[in-house]
Amino acid sequence: MSEATGSLDLAGFSQARAERNAYLACAALIVYEYFLQLDSEVVFFWQQRWSLAKALFLWSRYYGLAFNISNAIVFMQPHPSLKLCVPMYVSAQRLHYPFPYISQSEGNTFFHWQNTGASLQVITSHVILELRLYAMYQSSRFILALFCFLTFGEALAMGLVFGIPNQNLVGTNEPFPELFICADADPLDGSHWVVYYWMSILIIESTLFSLALWKAWQHRPSAQGSKLMQQLTRDSAMYFAVLFCIYLVNLIMWIRNRITLDELMTAFSFVISSIFANRLVISVRSNHYRAIRPEIDTYMMSGIKFYKVPIKTQMTTTTGESTTDYTTTDTNSSTDVELMELRTFHEKNKFNHIVGV
Repeated sequence: MSEATGSLDLAGFSQARAERNAYLACAALIVYEYFLQLDSEVVFFWQQRWSLAKALFLWSRYYGLAFNISNAIVFMQPHPSLKLCVPMYVSAQRLHYPFPYISQSEGNTFFHWQNTGASLQVITSHVILELRLYAMYQSSRFILALFCFLTFGEALAMGLVFGIPNQNLVGTNEPFPELFICADADPLDGSHWVVYYWMSILIIESTLFSLALWKAWQHRPSAQGSKLMQQLTRDSAMYFAVLFCIYLVNLIMWIRNRITLDELMTAFSFVISSIFANRLVISVRSNHYRAIRPEIDTYMMSGIKFYKVPIKTQMTTTTGESTTDYTTTDTNSSTDVELMELRTFHEKNKFNHIVGV
């Protein structure tokens, strides 16, 4: 190995490549999801009346799309400038050799924009997901007050973490010699700051996950309750379980505080939460309009299901001719019952009104 190569941090290069791949994969995922749901968006949103919920959905969908693509573009740059990467409240520091301090007067940069943008997206996604739980708890005023308190507390925590200057935070475009990527980290003295951002999110997720699990337990199959509620509570618990795990991994990454690994799971936390929130609203509108307008050609999105493959059977007639018949375990009548039951549930708990239908 040459002397120049020996001075390189090969693990850092590998980790930086993993971060870039993660952001690129998440950008591809949200673009794929956008086109996958574009027909539903046109039918159930653009062709319907304007409402606050419609504006919230379109904001969440298009802001999330632009935000995550922009993140991927920045992280895919082979040689980002220092001014681009370093936030105005972060000291520009290299980990192994000094370089000039960047003052706060140099203006907005990527991480400052990313932190603000991430806070907006996370709060938007949480508000949408909380609406489903609010409906599951029969529009309880206590649950509504709890969610308002959690949302306010989450916004306050994010504002304090990203709004209060901390000159000990690390931000650079060259975390290791010859490795160029936008990278940030908590202070090198062992103290924490950005960790509190992930802690605040995880507290919210823990609360929502617990509420979803409690409803899933109340409507477990052995309790012989409504199949609709079993499906809704199961799906909600699965949604929040996935999000909880993603945010927990992010928290662990930042506690470990390796500058070329801190952003590895960040893209997934942005994209997955956005997709779940958008699909929830599309699901409600899809089921509502399909129940009252059967001519709308769409499909059930209320649950996480595998597509039922038609069963192919061979039959022989009395004349010796062979015929093929396709059957499936699902029936139109059962689907219609589910649709009407779901619509009744949403109307009873004011969820249709909340999402603007």
